[in-house]
Amino acid sequence: MTAFDAFAHAQSLLEGLDSLDGLGDRQPPAGRVRLYEPGKAADAAARDALLAGVWSALARPGALATNFRLVESGRQIDRSRWLRSRVGDGEVLHTALVPAYLHSAVERGATLVVSHLEALDERVMLLCEALEYLLHARAWVNCYITAGDNSAFDVHSDDHDALILQLHGRKHWQVDSRVGARSRDLADDSLDRVLTPGMCLSVPRDTAHRVSGTGDLTVHLTVGYEPFADVLEETRAAHELAGRPAPDPGREWLAARLAQRPDRRAGASLPSALTGEVQPTTRIRWASRFPPYITTDEDHLTVTTMGRRIRLDTRLGHTVGLLARGGALTFGELAVRSDLPTTDVRALVAFGARNDFLICEG
Repeated sequence: MTAFDAFAHAQSLLEGLDSLDGLGDRQPPAGRVRLYEPGKAADAAARDALLAGVWSALARPGALATNFRLVESGRQIDRSRWLRSRVGDGEVLHTALVPAYLHSAVERGATLVVSHLEALDERVMLLCEALEYLLHARAWVNCYITAGDNSAFDVHSDDHDALILQLHGRKHWQVDSRVGARSRDLADDSLDRVLTPGMCLSVPRDTAHRVSGTGDLTVHLTVGYEPFADVLEETRAAHELAGRPAPDPGREWLAARLAQRPDRRAGASLPSALTGEVQPTTRIRWASRFPPYITTDEDHLTVTTMGRRIRLDTRLGHTVGLLARGGALTFGELAVRSDLPTTDVRALVAFGARNDFLICEG
């Protein structure tokens, strides 16, 4: 899965949820429970790539022991039974799963939880970054694997919004229709569905839900996200220190603040940055994990991204806007869609690669 594929899949998921209840200008799908059933071959390819990422993450050495939990009947099983760890290379903690005990526990209904899967596999990381960009949100990915028909967790709610991506097998979800109720008893009209591979479920924060297996091996990802979370926390903390109540910031102000964060997507532009050369097939994408904040005046285009302000000629506005959408374009596609001469597009891409606000790959 390339960055281009991951971004297209993230768009497909959100557009599927959008078609049910309307995301407006790509607001996070909060406010009610939503379900998306894919119908594209590309969705199946993306699902298979993510599932391959799960198996790869389980097999790779060097993951932290804290990335893994084994939960049975609401209680964690001691890691010493199913995980081997050793310290090497200074303070690096190497881990390896113990297959015999793990298989037995999962088959009788225990759930293996892999936290922050995006840190263990590039394919999952690319999807996580794409969703962050589209939702203006800090996001992370946990994976849940079980083979029983019981629930490792009782009815509970989470303090963050979540997207559930079913990758393998079938999982039974019951989600309270009363968003924010945090009830231990689900309402009669709650969602009650068995998710099959490719389906995506949106669960708003503080919404009670119960999850259980269907007797088959099942794997799903939970993408947790908090829109503008860090920015809001920083704003509230600053006002508390000053001894005054925090205002209710507007979306534009929040977007401007988010663009000041230094967070960068994974990827390198070293060859293009050094030589200034790009090929027609070179894929180009914005480097920031969050959208840039763009303002214009009579003479200049001011782009705030990753904590830096970049002043450009206003004639570059349309081309910069194409790149700032977040997906990947080949240089050939960008040149065709741009309203600039090809030489000017090439100069902009070279400038972006040298100044690290564009990633050029291939």
